[in-house]
Amino acid sequence: MVSIPKTMKAVVYYTNSDVRLEERPVPEIGAGELLVRMEACGLCGSELTEYYMIPRAPLVMGHEPTGVVVKAGEGVTKFKVGDRVFVHHHVGCMSCHQCARGNFTLCENFKKSRLHPGGMCEYFRVPEENVKFDTLLLPDNVSFEVGTLVEPIACTLRGVKITPIRHGDTVVVIGMGFIGLSYLELIRHTPAGKIIVLDLNEWRLEQGRRHGATHTINPGKVDPIEKVKEINDGRLADAVFVAVPSIRVWDQGLALCEKGATIHFGTPLNPDIQWPINPNKLWFSEIKFNFTYSTTHIETAAVLDMISAGRLDAESLISHRYGMDQVPEAIQLYKDAGESIKPLILPSLTHTK
Repeated sequence: MVSIPKTMKAVVYYTNSDVRLEERPVPEIGAGELLVRMEACGLCGSELTEYYMIPRAPLVMGHEPTGVVVKAGEGVTKFKVGDRVFVHHHVGCMSCHQCARGNFTLCENFKKSRLHPGGMCEYFRVPEENVKFDTLLLPDNVSFEVGTLVEPIACTLRGVKITPIRHGDTVVVIGMGFIGLSYLELIRHTPAGKIIVLDLNEWRLEQGRRHGATHTINPGKVDPIEKVKEINDGRLADAVFVAVPSIRVWDQGLALCEKGATIHFGTPLNPDIQWPINPNKLWFSEIKFNFTYSTTHIETAAVLDMISAGRLDAESLISHRYGMDQVPEAIQLYKDAGESIKPLILPSLTHTK
């Protein structure tokens, strides 16, 4: 019998500069649900976007958790107490018009099916639909820490899946933070020829080479358009992945597209930003745009299989580890965008007063 306390520690967001470790009740569960003790949780860049976070504050942070099942509700047969699990925070209903078309992230239920009260607390409740459709057993060779990367890498897998990359194509990835490096880990399994990465940080460019880039460009030092043409026999890129939430970088990504290219945008912009582009030029160049929001049960299962099989170098994407009381430091690290990739939050490193 697992002993479950009445209260727990939770990381609560108010603003980027006001994140607190608070005491909250351990959630109760109902039929079909799970109670999971969190062992590790990733910090996502989306949790630093104040236009998205502040209107919902205060809220418990975290949507990239792994942990151990400590209680299973009536009717749960797939999982038992003691199981090591990855849990996706959102799932579609699997029966509406959008789900029937495969657009699970556009389902009205998708954002409603969240973990309670969040992933960055000592215990969280997994709703019945998440238990059914996107809670996965962690294989013995996948640690809790590496398991936290399933969700964010799965987000990038959706982008790679819908962006045509043919044998010998030249691919450009802009931004060598976690998202850009995740694209690289997946693109190197495609038939791409040259894989060119851009970043202003030399340390991050070196990480890009480590994760599959054939060429690196620092646009602060050289003209990226001319450099890509020099590398690529006078042509620009056949596919471009933009992993930086900046309208200037979106412009740069579009400028790096060869005729007939596809450009994928992997991060959202502030909703107040407008993007003026020339539709006549797009029409005659036949450049295609695509976007993906979040990920689904299809990609999370695929990424976990790839990690377990040793096909993805996920471990090296984890650069820092913090206790639950150190989330403000982790946020600052993320904002500095220096020699860091992915910070994890671990209850085992938490200091208590």
